[in-house]
Amino acid sequence: MPFTPPLIFVADDDPVTLELIQITLAGEGFSVRAFPSVEPMLEALAREAPLLVLLDVRMPGQSGLDGLKAIKDSPDGAALPVLMLTGDGRLDRIVQAMQLGAAGYVMKPFEPKQLAAKVREVLAGA
Repeated sequence: MPFTPPLIFVADDDPVTLELIQITLAGEGFSVRAFPSVEPMLEALAREAPLLVLLDVRMPGQSGLDGLKAIKDSPDGAALPVLMLTGDGRLDRIVQAMQLGAAGYVMKPFEPKQLAAKVREVLAGA
């Protein structure tokens, strides 16, 4: 039986950030599905079961916080770890994300090693 790398979903409206995350996590042995917004990521969650979701807080359309709430309100989403990505550092948004059930957050810009370590830390605790 062929090895299937563990799947991670990432939603971010910045293509450069998406590419950096894909390269970083692929190098760590993960399969990454990237989405430019929350809506297609939520649609894909109905068909696939990632080990973890990375969500940018600020995106056009539904925000990452909206996406986090939708995931946590779904029957299968309560146990799904979600890491938030934020570039503005607003404490109120970070607190809100944690109250909604986020497993943690990563500040942008981030070092690839920092992101990989945070993903591994969250998955180890999941």
